Amino acid sequence: MFVTKNLYQNDDQWKNVPLGASGESTIGKWGCLLTSATMMLNGIGYNETPVTVNDKMKANGGFQGSLFIPSVLPYIWPQCAYRDMQDCETTPAPIAAIDAAVAAGKPVILQVDWNKQAGLQTHFVLVKEKKGDDYIIYDPYKYGGDSPEKEVLLTTRYKYNGAKLATEISAVLWFESRNIAPPPEKTKLPLPAEKFILYAAEDDLALRAEPAVTGYLWKRLMMNAELTSLEDKARAKAKIGVQGQWIQVQDSKGDQGYVAAWYVSDKKSSPASPSAPKPGPAPAPSPAPKPGPTPTPGKPTPAPVPAGALALIPTAQITLRSKPVQSADNVIRYVETTEQLISLEPGSQSIKKVGVQNQWIKVRDAGGREGYVAAWFVKYAGGSTAQTGSTTSSSSGGAVKVRTTAEAVSLRNQPVVSDATLIKRVPINHEFIIVEAGGESKIGANNQWIKVKDAANEGYIAAWFLTR
Repeated sequence: MFVTKNLYQNDDQWKNVPLGASGESTIGKWGCLLTSATMMLNGIGYNETPVTVNDKMKANGGFQGSLFIPSVLPYIWPQCAYRDMQDCETTPAPIAAIDAAVAAGKPVILQVDWNKQAGLQTHFVLVKEKKGDDYIIYDPYKYGGDSPEKEVLLTTRYKYNGAKLATEISAVLWFESRNIAPPPEKTKLPLPAEKFILYAAEDDLALRAEPAVTGYLWKRLMMNAELTSLEDKARAKAKIGVQGQWIQVQDSKGDQGYVAAWYVSDKKSSPASPSAPKPGPAPAPSPAPKPGPTPTPGKPTPAPVPAGALALIPTAQITLRSKPVQSADNVIRYVETTEQLISLEPGSQSIKKVGVQNQWIKVRDAGGREGYVAAWFVKYAGGSTAQTGSTTSSSSGGAVKVRTTAEAVSLRNQPVVSDATLIKRVPINHEFIIVEAGGESKIGANNQWIKVKDAANEGYIAAWFLTR
């Protein structure tokens, strides 16, 4: 059972509030996913309303127009983990998996058809519990006679495709919750007389309550976020880049906690310049290093990429598995973000999987062990096969179209990772047109940016999140 309070999108308090960033719709009309997500967040320990979630998602690029992007949720509410949206419009819904998640108290949001008209009339609901062959749901749309105390069954209310769970559910949004109780607030430490400034060397750096990966997660920080050490300068400086060490810091908003010392630097990282595109594919299998971000101290230099191979690096600690499936009995080892992996699949195949949910890539680790890693937790790091396959020139002079390979990819007004440069986040397979000369030569390249445009905006995209 998942326990929360029922909220309604068409509540008089917010039904007329504009939904998202478009101004073309309202929470009352199209805010079912927003409201379901709000109920989900409250069920894992937050205290939100559809208005507060709407505002926070807008401020953090969580909408494309009025389209709600659920993969942005963990960046704002760190105790929420978004796993995937599984489409089952043309296949039976995974009822056994939904049952297992609900029985474990995990939040599950379902897409259903709310109208008998031809085609899918999309509506989202949150599952409360299983009852017989049906689900009791928290329906974000309030019909006549509804109240938080009224039991609403999914196939009793939404019954336009056979009135069976397997056919009424057209998509499943999977979530996890890290709903550990926050620790009691501590008295803030004063800043040292001699300030020592540090910078996050990676996106999503965790600020934790304790100096351990199991410590309560206060927030995640963007690359180059400024941090002030609360420790003596000499002591903190000696830890920078060292695996297993933690530094107590205060961020720019005055929040205090611990950060992993191996993900910080005493220098800001500098983005690669977008104004000097490469003339074409690198002729050698291991091209010379390009100017890019200042290396993080303590990170090992990766081995050269074998000819024809594709190098990958994890975007978070990931699991090397003996089979391409998540299971407790197939774990080989954990792989840190400092380790380079070599794909054992053809580069033309594996590059298409990078960053894509529910895809797996067979790899070899730095110690020679072989196994599978989740493709949505790795990014392209180098290799001539992928680069050559991605750098075909547009000799006809026509527009070069590219698409994103991951959810919530950032479009920015400058090639700099910062809250101030974010234009919007776009979903996987979102299409852009390259608008810089020679930009196609950078597709898939790590630490490169490409200037692109879509129907609404023009800006820069990280090249490693794009493919043809």
